[in-house]
Amino acid sequence: MTSQQFDQLATIFRAVFRLPDGADPRAAAPGVTPTWDSLAHVTLVAALENEFGVSIDPGDALRLTSFEETLAVLAELGA
Repeated sequence: MTSQQFDQLATIFRAVFRLPDGADPRAAAPGVTPTWDSLAHVTLVAALENEFGVSIDPGDALRLTSFEETLAVLAELGA
């Protein structure tokens, strides 16, 4: 993943999970980030598909439990 894609993912995490300015999106996770609920998770999947031009199947969607794991899933999908 390029630095531009990393920045795009960080922007998506900040927007979807409504992270405060200066918050590190790499620290976001279900159970840790109060705004990470089921609706936000679905929004994350849709945003990733739209931004990176990938199709995320339900199994991969369940793996999106952190910034790092999201990076790994996107890499596996060729983003």
